[in-house]
Order: sequence, then C-alpha cells, then structure tokens
Amino acid sequence: MEKTTISTKKYILTQGLILGFIWVLYGFFRLVTGTRDTANWAFSIFELSLYIGFIFYSIHKYKSSNGSFLTLWQALKVGFGIAFISIIMQKIGNIFFIEVIPPETIQEIFNSTDKAPVKELQERNKTVSNENDYLIAMFFSLIFNLVIGFIISLFAGAIMQKDPDPFD
Repeated sequence: MEKTTISTKKYILTQGLILGFIWVLYGFFRLVTGTRDTANWAFSIFELSLYIGFIFYSIHKYKSSNGSFLTLWQALKVGFGIAFISIIMQKIGNIFFIEVIPPETIQEIFNSTDKAPVKELQERNKTVSNENDYLIAMFFSLIFNLVIGFIISLFAGAIMQKDPDPFD
C-alpha cells in the first residue's frame, strides 16, 4: 500500500486564513452592533465553540484527505498552525477596527489647541499609557489563544489519531 500524505503547510495556510477571515467578520459584526466591549457568557461560549469546532473539523478534514491516517504530531501541527494564523489575522483586524476606523480621535488631537500645554502632556501620557495597556492585553490574549489552540489540537489529535498498519 502506498503512503500518501498531503502538504500540511498549504492546508494550514488555507484553513487558517478561512478561520481568520471568520474572526475578522465576527469582530466587525460586534463593532457594528456595539457589543465589542460587552462581556457576555453567550459571546464567550459562541467564540469557544467556533474555535473548537473549526479546529476539530479542520483536523478531521486533514485526516480524511490523508488516507484516514493521522499522527498526533500532524494533528498538533495542523491545529496549532491554524490557530496561529487565525489569531494573527484576528489581532490585525482588531488593530484595524480600533486604530484605523475611528478617525475622530485624530481630529480631536489636532483640533484641541485651546488646552493648556500641561493638559496636553497629561492627555498624551494618558493616550500612550492606554496604547501600552492595549498592547500588553493583546500580547497576553495572543499567548492565551495559542495555548487554547494547542490544547484543542492535542485533544483532537488524541481522539482522531490513527497510524497506518505497519504490517501492510
């Protein structure tokens, strides 16, 4: 029996881009509806189930196209790669929606010449502090999502693992 394996790089890239695009659309939907900053269990459960379902489905689809064989290493590589690409796209989308879309903040900075210089410095320091807090939160969110993606991939790989029969 010939051993047929498909390229994991191409598969990871396409599935990661699809999931990343879904996350960007979901973020845009939450921005438009005004629920971007709302902490709600329903949103959390939906996001987690989307994440788990898509990674499980992608690993299962990879296994199906790989002759129904899947090693734990392949599952980890596929799942973690998809999670990594989608999270990077999600964070780029978040930066775009937060920093690029609201141009009124830039206009406020340039049009606020009536403030005293001390107040301007305080506002600039406050803005820099908020940006640093945002970057730190984004970093920890990135790490947390990668760990969750690794754990999901580990479970999916352990459940769906099937090595080829060595006696064939």
